[in-house]
Amino acid sequence: MSKGMGTTVEWQELADLMNICEVMGSNGIGAEALPHCQQAQEALEEAARRFEKTGRMGLSGSGLNAIREVYEYHDLQRSSVPRSVYEQMIVKTRNRIRSKAKEVVEIK
Repeated sequence: MSKGMGTTVEWQELADLMNICEVMGSNGIGAEALPHCQQAQEALEEAARRFEKTGRMGLSGSGLNAIREVYEYHDLQRSSVPRSVYEQMIVKTRNRIRSKAKEVVEIK
């Protein structure tokens, strides 16, 4: 992703990671991650638009930093709760996306 050689699968994995981190933060597990999630979401949206125009998948420097922060927060969130709670957050994330809640951004 740093050199414009990322794949759509890698993009989706980063989006999934960011979404889980955001849901956990919204549920009081590492709420300080939320601003970084917003920055990461903006960077992922920008990367998707760039991919549609150029066929190259990459993140800007600030986007990479936001993703790194989200990755670190997600790791801390995941390790600070029991596995059952983490799995509940995954289900909650999936349900939020499926319901097309107002905060869900769909990229076509």
